Amino acid sequence: MSKVKSAICLVLMTLLVAGLCLICFVSFPVSDISTFNSILSMTDKDADLGMAYGGKDDKSERYLGGGYSVVYYPEGVISAEEYEATLGGKENEADKTKYAEKYGKVGSLYFEKDKIKLEDGKPNETFAADFQNAAELVTERFERLGKEDVRVSVLDDYTIRVFAPQAYTSPQAYTSCFEYFSYTEDLVIKSGSGSDASSATQIMPATERKDDVISDYVKSAGTRSGVNGVSAVTIELTEKGRAALRTATEGATEDATLTIFFMIGDTTILPMGVSQPLDESSLTISSTTMTEMEAKTRSILIDTTLNSVSTDLTFKIADQTIHHAQYGENALMMLYIVYAVLTLVMLVFFFVRYRLLAFAHLYTYLLFVCASVLCVWAIPFLTLSTETFTAFLLTSVLLSVSDAITFENARKEYALGKTMTSSVKTGYKKCMWKLFDLHIVLALIGFFTFFVALPPFSSFAFVLGLTSVFSGLGALIVNRFNWAILMAYTPKKGAFCNFKREEVEDE
Repeated sequence: MSKVKSAICLVLMTLLVAGLCLICFVSFPVSDISTFNSILSMTDKDADLGMAYGGKDDKSERYLGGGYSVVYYPEGVISAEEYEATLGGKENEADKTKYAEKYGKVGSLYFEKDKIKLEDGKPNETFAADFQNAAELVTERFERLGKEDVRVSVLDDYTIRVFAPQAYTSPQAYTSCFEYFSYTEDLVIKSGSGSDASSATQIMPATERKDDVISDYVKSAGTRSGVNGVSAVTIELTEKGRAALRTATEGATEDATLTIFFMIGDTTILPMGVSQPLDESSLTISSTTMTEMEAKTRSILIDTTLNSVSTDLTFKIADQTIHHAQYGENALMMLYIVYAVLTLVMLVFFFVRYRLLAFAHLYTYLLFVCASVLCVWAIPFLTLSTETFTAFLLTSVLLSVSDAITFENARKEYALGKTMTSSVKTGYKKCMWKLFDLHIVLALIGFFTFFVALPPFSSFAFVLGLTSVFSGLGALIVNRFNWAILMAYTPKKGAFCNFKREEVEDE
């Protein structure tokens, strides 16, 4: 490669690496009211790492690690702890006996016999089927929330535990999710002249049409982001729903406003003020106080209720717990420090062993790191966690070892008296397929394991597979290209790479 072409390539490569490092790792104020946030700062962090992220000016909205959990108990079901505490609080034996006869024990839970019929020491089939449907509904809602660390699990066969990462400094951020996503009743829409939904008239589904269901009137629900951080819930109506809305609001004016209540059972989840007749199939409902998460929670609740299986089962929320970060409040900072130390050791080795040739590896390595960070940020189900960090660290070592192997093979060829160009070609030829096979095998193992593994190991497996691909491309293509453009600038190629010949000092 000529010096001119090498110079152009080197400048472009330097600009590319510098630009990627800037957007990936550097946050800085743009003005008094805005900040440029790096990709790493905006990357979702695992709940157990305990560090802030997001780069927001308002520290109250930063991620602190840890999280919250609640347990949903079906109405009529209580825990053994609650049963024992209530039983122990009875003052006389008659009250204790009466209370004990009221419940039947199934596993570690107690079932109120008048509400849930027990058959052969187990809840009847109707209750079991209702619970299964309700559990699937709750799981779907939290999955659609799109938070990687939210986990929904069934405990003791008939209770649901939900863990959510701490996204804010207080549990209020998830309170509406925990409460709203436990609702299993049908969606109804009412219209009234005041703020009290109890006196409002149901307009969807029509009460006089016994066969009507809410999905005959409402197609779907979603969210829309507006200006100044205001979010809105969007409701798509069918023609039947549009007609019902038109009839219900035909008398609305500025002086006689109406309120449309979107309700799950008897609970209002979304009110909409109306000051003029509406004849629309798409509604946008916003509020200056509605956050993106609150809008998403309400839209998911409405959308999943439209086609959910009807059930008489209702949940009550208990056992609310605040969890602290599993690995401590400074776990993420410690990961950064460990990575910085290992990177420094790697760079010292390469610069001592290979002198200026180490820049070829450095450029390759920085591209590898930036590509990995961008993917973890962009792929929704990935977070910066101990699992993804471990996988990234393993493939970082793999890339460094692979580059060192190619350098060493070229060193041996150069020592035999070959030219630098011949040494590089022969050195790569001797190790290329071994390195290729190693990276392909690791990538396949990672991606295959991802499809069969359970979280959080699936994140480790996916990142291992993805970064193995990056490592292979870096070691076999990018590193060799960097070597070629760097070597064009020096007449003393052996000294540039710290290579020595056994018989001939230099070319």
